[in-house]
Amino acid sequence: AELTSSDKSSSQPTEQHKPFSMAFVSAFTPRFSADTASRAVSRPTAIPRHTVAPTRKNSTTAVNAKLSIPPANQIKEALATAAKRALAASVALSLVLHPGAPPQDFELANAFSQPNIGFRGSSNAVNKDAESLLRWGLPIKNKEIRELQSTLEGIERDMRSLKWNKVSDDVKKSQGIIRNKAAAMLKDIPAERADAATEKFTEIQAIFPDLIAAVDEKDAEQVETMKRIILNKVGDVEQMMMVGFPYEVPKEYSNLPQLKGRAVVEMTLDRPSGEPFNIDGVLYDKIDVKMVIDGYNAPVTAGNFVDLVKKGFYNNLAITRSDGFVIQSGDPDGDGPVEGYVDPATKQLRTIPLEVFALGDKEPTYGTTLEDDGRGAAQTVMPFSSYGTLAFAREEFIPDSGSSQFFFFLFEPDLTPAGRNLLDGRYCVFGYTVENAGLLKDVKVGDVITSARLVAGEENLVLPSSS
Repeated sequence: AELTSSDKSSSQPTEQHKPFSMAFVSAFTPRFSADTASRAVSRPTAIPRHTVAPTRKNSTTAVNAKLSIPPANQIKEALATAAKRALAASVALSLVLHPGAPPQDFELANAFSQPNIGFRGSSNAVNKDAESLLRWGLPIKNKEIRELQSTLEGIERDMRSLKWNKVSDDVKKSQGIIRNKAAAMLKDIPAERADAATEKFTEIQAIFPDLIAAVDEKDAEQVETMKRIILNKVGDVEQMMMVGFPYEVPKEYSNLPQLKGRAVVEMTLDRPSGEPFNIDGVLYDKIDVKMVIDGYNAPVTAGNFVDLVKKGFYNNLAITRSDGFVIQSGDPDGDGPVEGYVDPATKQLRTIPLEVFALGDKEPTYGTTLEDDGRGAAQTVMPFSSYGTLAFAREEFIPDSGSSQFFFFLFEPDLTPAGRNLLDGRYCVFGYTVENAGLLKDVKVGDVITSARLVAGEENLVLPSSS
């Protein structure tokens, strides 16, 4: 029997004398049989749609023993080895099936030492900023505003390196772009939004004198604050450039909700016991997070989630998995047989296709992983690189089996090295947590989503005629 989400029996602890490879797989997929072990080791394991996890009353030692999680250094070593193996196979496939993807002199060593090849952001490091990822995820082609965004985002990197002369140059360059290239940026703004975009540029220009003064004083906090304000306004202008939807979703998915744009969801989590959330010594009675849901790169997946939020489906559902790797919820039936959203009209479980948008493509790939599509080394437009990345869980060997169970990905450099994780291209990212993502670190099994609310973007939700 293979691992399936319908198996809701309790997981058994892995024996300590098992080979490490088995223990490593068990750490992330507690229920699977021996005859699938070799396959699970040789390929990325699934985020099962339901797992049985210890209650929060167990100590860390007890939790690790139950799930047989190896020491962090062994996990790190295994991930690096698995990533190299996966990348080598992917590069080989790319060279055979897509000779234009990597150059012919592409070397595995170089690829692994620079795991973010092709990243369009302002830094050589993997982009972990959710708001930046969302800006780069917009399908716009205006070079001038991308130059402005990239220059502004470079300020943070230069401040980390204490390169204040470079920070000053970036600020002045950004000011010059606004002054000299505003007209080129405005040409891609629809006429009815031109006044609003011009006002944004005026507001940005008004901030620069104070920003330059803060740079001269080497006031990192003020520079960061003003830089973020400017980038938010730049993002607003980039959003104004979006007209219509950039591609056609396959007709076979017309029976599913679709998000033709973006939406904002706010979620509140509570602890039934009344015990507070402890975030680095600061106590919280509840946790509120804000998420931007992206339909430009995953219209069916995002539409499914927003539709369920609007229906109140997630209200009062429990967290079913929290292991430092992901936080998972969306199982409406606990230990019962129902594992997803059952459409009241059809009385059938509603499932969605796997939907992955590879960098450079014009539309998502449906129904298969990028690895199975022969493009395992391809990057995705929306990567698993930010703490609180949102994605849907699914069956391990059935790509089109997602329904209602989703997870927050907890980006941890020690366990999921930047650019080397085994989720990109295998699961669909449909959004990012943009506020209070750090508060997720103390969310545990048994905590409850007391409410999930759609606060913006409802006009972008397209429902099938039968809904």
